[in-house]
Amino acid sequence: MTMTLSQLSIYPIKSMQGLNLMQAKVNESGFEFDRQFMLSQLDGTFITARQYPQLLLLTPKLTHTGLIVTAPNKSAIVVNYNEFSSQLELTNVWGNYFYSHIASINVNRWFSDYLQRDVQLRWLGHASTRRVKHYPTLPLSFADGYPYLLLNRSSFDEVDRRCRQSLAISQFRGNIIIDGAPAFAEDSWKTIKIGKIIFEVTKPCSRCVLTTVNVKTAQPEPNKEPLSVLSTFRRDEQGEIDFGINMVALNEGILHVGDKVELLATKPAKPYIIKTETAPIKTPQGQPSQPITIEYHQQAFIGNTEQTLLEQLEHHNISIPYSCRVGLCGKCRIRLIAGKIKPLTSNAIQSNQQILACSCIPEGDIKID
Repeated sequence: MTMTLSQLSIYPIKSMQGLNLMQAKVNESGFEFDRQFMLSQLDGTFITARQYPQLLLLTPKLTHTGLIVTAPNKSAIVVNYNEFSSQLELTNVWGNYFYSHIASINVNRWFSDYLQRDVQLRWLGHASTRRVKHYPTLPLSFADGYPYLLLNRSSFDEVDRRCRQSLAISQFRGNIIIDGAPAFAEDSWKTIKIGKIIFEVTKPCSRCVLTTVNVKTAQPEPNKEPLSVLSTFRRDEQGEIDFGINMVALNEGILHVGDKVELLATKPAKPYIIKTETAPIKTPQGQPSQPITIEYHQQAFIGNTEQTLLEQLEHHNISIPYSCRVGLCGKCRIRLIAGKIKPLTSNAIQSNQQILACSCIPEGDIKID
């Protein structure tokens, strides 16, 4: 069966709604206009719909001078390139530091009002100072790690078949969607050609909690799907849960929906652990939040008994490793020194006082490290 390119998508602002295109210009840093903008904390640290799912409800529209962003209540803000700061400011995405331009006070106030938190809109500018990991000469947008994300529709159909409710492929936020390949055939792809563009596959794409959010409502999907089902057959020994493949383009040009996809080279497929899924524990409802003291690495702050430890650490600008945010990957493991926690998943409490910050809510004063 012939493999073809069936969908092209760009996301002008990281974590907001995407645009489907009939053709897209391929640059080494990603599709033109893809993830050229991003919201950040005031210190330049990126924020996404992982922490603020309501970002998914904002709709960007490209214009000749920038873009227009519309909120669900129909309020809108006009963003012009020439209103960004001329000075470059330090920016942080996943610990990768580079420089970007900051939007005007008016624009930042609009986004801050929407999120009820002080944020800044950032623009890469005409030339990105960020580079792709392991590709020191390759520029990168505000994407998490790589310029392109390809999804195989047959693989999505298999995940959808296994899930307990229907999914939308847009939950995986791919740039390139192809038809005609067997499910998970992409696991062994090394080099492919789409139209006239050659892509090198860099790695499988590890997935996070963002895939479990309904893109139309910004509400979490029941049963933490699709991560729950993916964790049963797409989880590696390090706890990463993979779906889709990250790629870099080896040449530039134009891709069109309907372009032929050719497999040029293969490699051994990554092995995954097959296991039964972790049953979620329902969060107790109706318990009022109480102010508590949370101590982390000898730094104390006032917390609550409503949010997870990961959310509260982030709120106080304390960064710890994480990936899935739903208790599946194990990346946010911390040590409970004193106090009690309320687990949200059956594996939230682990051995040797280890707990998962994304899946534990403190019940009172707590000390962790």
